[in-house]
Amino acid sequence: MTSTPLPRTLIFDLDGTLIDSIPDVCASVNEALAEDGRRGLSIAEAKSLVGFGAHVLVEKALELTGAPAPERAAEFTRRFLSIYSANPSRHSTVFPGVTETLDMFAHAGVRMGICTNKPVATTFPVLEALGLKNYFATVICGDAVPHRKPDGRHIHQTLEKMNADADTCVMVGDSENDIHAAIDAGVPSVCVTFGYCHLPFAELGADELIDHFSHLPGALERIVKARSAA
Repeated sequence: MTSTPLPRTLIFDLDGTLIDSIPDVCASVNEALAEDGRRGLSIAEAKSLVGFGAHVLVEKALELTGAPAPERAAEFTRRFLSIYSANPSRHSTVFPGVTETLDMFAHAGVRMGICTNKPVATTFPVLEALGLKNYFATVICGDAVPHRKPDGRHIHQTLEKMNADADTCVMVGDSENDIHAAIDAGVPSVCVTFGYCHLPFAELGADELIDHFSHLPGALERIVKARSAA
């Protein structure tokens, strides 16, 4: 049990925050592209496309690898999701420090949920395969809500499902979608610097930046103290 004052509720992004999923995302989309005779994406290209949902990823992948085919995006998306959900953790890994830190939060009685733009079809297989599922009673995916990150209503819908409120919550993410959603929702945020952000960190507006997941309790302590002093 930690003596660090912690928020009562933590909401986490998934890809780029808790897990490094890019290798499997890249391999799965490349398999779908190869079936259509297209070249594969590099890891760097795949990383530049994630964070906005599967359909956007596929549309951009089609643009990068040949003639754009928006009329076939839905077909490609279904194929990509089928491949990915069948092989959710061939190459994906949990970031260092995540499991130990989540254990500490669980023992401290912190409620934890996931708010991700990742679709339902791939989120739950990945959580199960990587041993993270039991930490989170609430998981709200991007294709299960009418408004997804960076819209703050995605966070509010997650909080509602958790029977929690913004006054006791901190959002932990890795990208502009996460931090902008937190700002829109009126909750403090921590941004990890080892994920898939597309903007300079200084421009995000996060309350705290951390370079390793084990630094999260200290960042949360500073946020809680600042909130108490306000």
